[in-house]
Amino acid sequence: MLTKYAERYVLRSCSAGGYLGVRDVDQQIEQQQSPDNAWIFHTHEGAVTHARWIGEVHGETPDVVKLDLKK
Repeated sequence: MLTKYAERYVLRSCSAGGYLGVRDVDQQIEQQQSPDNAWIFHTHEGAVTHARWIGEVHGETPDVVKLDLKK
């Protein structure tokens, strides 16, 4: 579905309180303090899918957080 408004989602770790990002060097998941540096998803479905996969592997499913877009 195409819309004129883009949506952005990030994943937040429940236990650590930070956001999840992907390290450039080795593509490992790492904690980020700011959502600005987090792994960004363009669809809710994509973010939820990845959150579930991370939960299966790491034993904790991160929260999906919708970012407010600045106008």
